[in-house]
Amino acid sequence: MRFCSRQFAALFLSTASVFAADPLFDGMKAELQRAQTLSLGQLDKPYYISYGLDEGRVWSGSATFGGLVSSSSSRFRIPEIRLRVGDYKFDNMNYAGGFGGGPRYDLRAFPLEDDPLVARHYYWLATDSAYKGALQTIARKRAALRNITQNEALPDFAPAPKFTLLREFKPATFDSKAWDDRIRKVSGVFNAFPALRTSLVEYSAVDGFHRFVSTEGTEVERQESLGSVQIRASGQAKDGMIVRDWALFYATDLSKLFPEADLSKAATQVGEQVVKLAAAPLGENYSGPIMFEGIAAPQLLAEVLGRNLHITRKLVGPPGAASQSVATELEGRRGVRIMPESFDVVDDPTKPGFGHEEVDDEGVPGKPLQLVEKGVLKDFLRTRTPVRGYNESNGRARLSGGNPAPSNLIITAKETSSLADLKKKIIDLCQQRGLTYGIIIRKMDFPSTAPLEEARKILSAAGASGRAVSQPLYVYKLYLDGREELIRGVRIRGLNARSLKDILAAGNDTNTLNYLENGAPFALLGYGGSSASVSVAAPSVVIDDLELIKIDDEQPSLPIAPAPALSLETAPPAAPAR
Repeated sequence: MRFCSRQFAALFLSTASVFAADPLFDGMKAELQRAQTLSLGQLDKPYYISYGLDEGRVWSGSATFGGLVSSSSSRFRIPEIRLRVGDYKFDNMNYAGGFGGGPRYDLRAFPLEDDPLVARHYYWLATDSAYKGALQTIARKRAALRNITQNEALPDFAPAPKFTLLREFKPATFDSKAWDDRIRKVSGVFNAFPALRTSLVEYSAVDGFHRFVSTEGTEVERQESLGSVQIRASGQAKDGMIVRDWALFYATDLSKLFPEADLSKAATQVGEQVVKLAAAPLGENYSGPIMFEGIAAPQLLAEVLGRNLHITRKLVGPPGAASQSVATELEGRRGVRIMPESFDVVDDPTKPGFGHEEVDDEGVPGKPLQLVEKGVLKDFLRTRTPVRGYNESNGRARLSGGNPAPSNLIITAKETSSLADLKKKIIDLCQQRGLTYGIIIRKMDFPSTAPLEEARKILSAAGASGRAVSQPLYVYKLYLDGREELIRGVRIRGLNARSLKDILAAGNDTNTLNYLENGAPFALLGYGGSSASVSVAAPSVVIDDLELIKIDDEQPSLPIAPAPALSLETAPPAAPAR
């Protein structure tokens, strides 16, 4: 693509009148219009181009045991270009044989100033690089297809109608100094627990704005704000096992964040629970009914159901190359019962709440979607990448690369029982089977705060099945007399999406989990290329015949010296002066 500075100035002046409202957005549209004329001899031309731009400001800070560890404020602008050559039936995407790369211009970061000239210059060079790379990729893809036979030739991209959503950006105000002081005070709550090994209280506030424009005529401008607070603590049992707990808070309105009293209360509960876990006895291998009560129910269903409600697309690759796609557990089960007949599952991005979203990252608006009806799988979360049996999107592309994620996932049951009756059902089952106790899980580690090494151990322990679920944090033995005992050091084995057919009963409660889906194993906090806000609502459930296995990993040794005093009240007397 070639043009000189005079041509650039002329094109800018011809559109200057529309730059007053949003110079960057109008500059993106002007450059996108010009990019549609790209051609290189007789080679493929672009048939679809979209420009995206995410910008905003981030405030963050962290504290431990009453001391501030970090505090920062920064601005960002992250552009995105998607360019496809060929046509909707066959283009340069969905190819696993390596991606062609165009010339690597030294573009560095996107400019922070609202200068449409500079912004257009960036998109000009980035589009040139994307176009030349797309031509290389589609040539390799054609060459690969000459040597393989495709059983099912799916289109590569689904058309979408023009969509317009233009929201005004209203910058939020945020008092980072007040929040630094708040988390310092909240983290000081952990000073009352000298047995703790680590603690962290962390806040983040993002005031963002998303722009998107495509050659199909879609235009999107919307504000995206998110405030979060993470409270974590860990301890160590006498046998060396590390135990931990956390509390997460999310809000989409930066003016309505979390009172210090609520955060301090949550920190106290986390500290108390870590101390209890460190003193709890080790669990043992178990097979029998398990009740997922309270927040553990939506955590379980977010991980086991929500993450399997889409179909993977097998990519075209060189002959003999291993497939890079892993089928989800519910693929091929449309029209099959996957849950008891009393269960329905709906994903509704139009519902107000944490998962609310008017349009996805591909410019497709989402509507309420019936995923499970009377226990039967009816549909999947779909994007503009066609998959077996579906050629159209239902607006669920919410992660990087156009990957799907739910929004407001609502699980309901028509036949329910009180929590007391669910416990009685477990006790009755244990008596019938000669078991001395059942199991209640009240919290899972999803999203996970586990260190990466621990997550790898859980994945390795899954064995040949390759399926693993997050570790349960609050696990209780339920004895036949109704007594409960907290235990630690167990993992769940053999639990997957097909286990949902074995749900015996549902509670008459509703529990809501708000979290950030990032595609990482166990939704590990801080990992993944992007994130989407997801809300999952579900009742407590009892699942029959599940397994717990005792963790037999090597444990770290205890510290050589005791922990230093965390407050003057607990400090040892000073040494006498000489």
